Amino acid sequence: MNEFATAREPFARYYARYLVARKGYKLGVVPVAQELLQHCDYVLTSANGNSLSIIGIVDRESERAKTFDMQPADLARVARETVEAQRTPIMLRISIVEIGSFEVDKASRAHLAAYKGRGKGYRTVAIGVDTVARRAWPLPPFGRRFSLAGQVERLMKAPRLSVTDLAGPQLALSFGRPIFTFVLMALLVAVFICEQAFGIGKAGSLAAPTLATLQTLGGLSYPLVMEAGQWWRIFTAPLLHADLTHIGFNCFALFLIGRLLEPLIGRRWTAAVFAVSAIGGSLMSLAVNPINVIGIGASGGIVGLFAAALAVSLRIPAGPMRAGLIMQAIYGLVPALLPFLNVAVSGGKVDYGAHFGGAIGGVTMGFILLSLWPARLPRPRLANLGALLAVLFFAVAASALPTIAAQYRENLQLAPDLASASLDREGEVKRLLDRYPSDPRLRFVHAQNLLKQEDLAGAEADLRAALSDRALLDNAAVSPDLENQIRAVLGAILHEEGRKDEAGKVVAPVCATEKTGSIADYLRKFSLCQ
Repeated sequence: MNEFATAREPFARYYARYLVARKGYKLGVVPVAQELLQHCDYVLTSANGNSLSIIGIVDRESERAKTFDMQPADLARVARETVEAQRTPIMLRISIVEIGSFEVDKASRAHLAAYKGRGKGYRTVAIGVDTVARRAWPLPPFGRRFSLAGQVERLMKAPRLSVTDLAGPQLALSFGRPIFTFVLMALLVAVFICEQAFGIGKAGSLAAPTLATLQTLGGLSYPLVMEAGQWWRIFTAPLLHADLTHIGFNCFALFLIGRLLEPLIGRRWTAAVFAVSAIGGSLMSLAVNPINVIGIGASGGIVGLFAAALAVSLRIPAGPMRAGLIMQAIYGLVPALLPFLNVAVSGGKVDYGAHFGGAIGGVTMGFILLSLWPARLPRPRLANLGALLAVLFFAVAASALPTIAAQYRENLQLAPDLASASLDREGEVKRLLDRYPSDPRLRFVHAQNLLKQEDLAGAEADLRAALSDRALLDNAAVSPDLENQIRAVLGAILHEEGRKDEAGKVVAPVCATEKTGSIADYLRKFSLCQ
C-alpha cells in the first residue's frame, strides 16, 4: 500500500488502523466479549489502568444495508459480564460505530439510541458516521471536543495520514541504559564528597556540611547573587546537598524517573531538561525564599524531569506503558509540589520554591519536546540542541571553580562559626587569633579589648592589620559594616593622639557613606567628619 492508498480505503478500515497506531488500541477483545466479533467488522480494545475501552466498528461503506444487529439487552449483558469477569473493579465503555455513506436519519438515530445504556461499572453508546456529509451523531451541545462522535468527525474532516504515519508511533524504548542518569548521580555524589573533604568547620550529623561550606562552594544566596553579582551560583547550587539523607533521596528519585524518561527522549534531551529545570528551580528559590536562606540541591532539576515525563506521556499510546509513566510522574510531583499550595515559602529544609520552579521548567521542556517529536521518529528532533543546553549549564558551573577556590582559600583564613564563639573572654579571642591571624573580625574584637586596657598602640596595629586584606573584608562571611566600624575606631584613636590629618584620611570613606545610625553617631562624637 503506497502513500496515497489510505485516501482510497474505506473510512471504517482507516479508523481502525488509526486507533491502533495513534490511540494504543489492539485488535481483538477480552474473552467474555467475544460475542461482539459476530456483529462487527472490527473490534478493538484498550486497557489503561482501571479503565477498559472496547470499540466495535461496522463498515457500511462496503455493505450499505449492514447494521449493528445485536440486541440492546444482549449488549448490556456482555458489558455486565465483562465487568464481573475482571479481578479488580474497572470502568468499562463499549462504543459501537456504524460508518458508511448513509444519512443518519430519524430511523437510524432511533436504532443507535437504543444501545445507549449505563450500569454498575459500565457504559454503552452507539454512534453513526455519514462519510458523504462527513458528519457524526450524536454530538452533545457541550463537550463536543471530547465526545467520541466529535473525535471521529474531526478525524474524518482532517487529511488522512500516510501509511508511514499509520505504521504506529516510533518510540525508542530499549536503547541501552540511562547513561546520563547514572553519570549525573555519580557527579552529585562526587560533589558531596568534595563538600566533606573541603568542609569549613566541623560537619554535623549525617555528614551535614556547615553553612560556611555550602556558601563557599556555591550555595544560592540572594545577597551574593543579586547584590554581589555572583550569578554562577544559580548553576552551582543544584549540585550541592545538605546531608546524606538529602543526596540519598535525590539520587533515588533521579534513578526512578531517569530510567523511564531517558530511554524515551535520549540522554541529550534528558540532560537539557535537567539543566533548564535546575535553573528554573534556582530562580524561583531566589524569588520566594528569605534572603538569609542558603539554597542547595538537585531537587529542582529532578522535579523538572518528573514534570517533563508527565508532558511526554502524551506521546505514548494509551496502555500500560503510558499509565506507568504517568503514575511515576504523579508519585514524584505530588509530594514535591503539594506543600507549596499550603505555604508560600517553606520554613523547613525543603525548598518548595525550587521544586515549583523546576516543575515549571520541566513541563515547558516537555511540551517543547512534543513539538519536536514527529510520529515517524523514535525520539525528539534537534538532540544536539539539547546537548548544547546541557553543556552550557555544566560549563558555567565548572567555570566558577576558580572563583570558588579563591573564596575557599580566603575562608580558610576566617574563623568558622564565629557567631557562636565566646568572644567576651580574652583567652578565647587570643586562641582564635593565633589560629586565624588574618581574620579582620577577630582583629577588630581584639583591638576593642586592647582599648579597654588603654593600649592604643596595640589597638591601632590590630585595626590596621584588619584593613590590610581587601579580599577578606569583601568576603561574604564578613559583615559589610565591619570596614566602616574599623575605620571609625581607628580614626578616633588617631584623633586622640593628635594625628588629625591622618585620622581624616582614614575616616573619609566612612563620612561619605554613613549619615545616620550608630557609626555616624560615633563619628560625630569625636568630630571626625568636620
